[in-house]
Amino acid sequence: MNSPCDFVWKARDNQPKPLTKEQFLSFLNGMDVKMTTEKVRLHDAQSEVYKIHLPAVTWQARFGGKLRNDANAKPTGMYCLDIDIHHEPEFKDILASSGKDAAIAWAEQEARERAERWGRDAKMSSDLWPGGITDDHDLDILGIHISPSGTGVHVIACCHPSCNSIAENQARLARLLGTSYDEVCKDWARIFFLTPREDWTYLDLDNIFGYE
Repeated sequence: MNSPCDFVWKARDNQPKPLTKEQFLSFLNGMDVKMTTEKVRLHDAQSEVYKIHLPAVTWQARFGGKLRNDANAKPTGMYCLDIDIHHEPEFKDILASSGKDAAIAWAEQEARERAERWGRDAKMSSDLWPGGITDDHDLDILGIHISPSGTGVHVIACCHPSCNSIAENQARLARLLGTSYDEVCKDWARIFFLTPREDWTYLDLDNIFGYE
């Protein structure tokens, strides 16, 4: 089975392993991931502790059985755009005026709406350009899901030939989607935590696991 990238069992796992389609689907459909994500979304003092125990993927790199660091990374041709809505000005305004619960509720609703809208956009882009990247405005998205916190979105996409780095790819896709994003998440060893299947509004398994 083709393995497009690597995964780790949790944040402190520095020995990444090849991600197979079967393993990936077992994470998305597993009760462990579902229950851990629910605990993260309680937004209490233990949320971050639970989050770092979720399995995570290095969409942008493989490591060939070596330690997960930039020196050992081999590009996959994919990358991930990490949108943290709880870092946006409107979230901070609601937090200041109405409190934590109202701000989180707004961010969760915003994350769901963006993920669903971008999922529709990704499907339309795929239908228009079934052969792959053919246009500068093509999104070429492979997957979209709500982040573990519930207040953000992860967008997995193919690198565009006009871009020379992860940072350039992220800036291009964020511009096309019209969104803020976490500009720090551009290193080769970065991990992105997974969430349950119901959090995914778009998932192109054929191109993820047949991408090469």
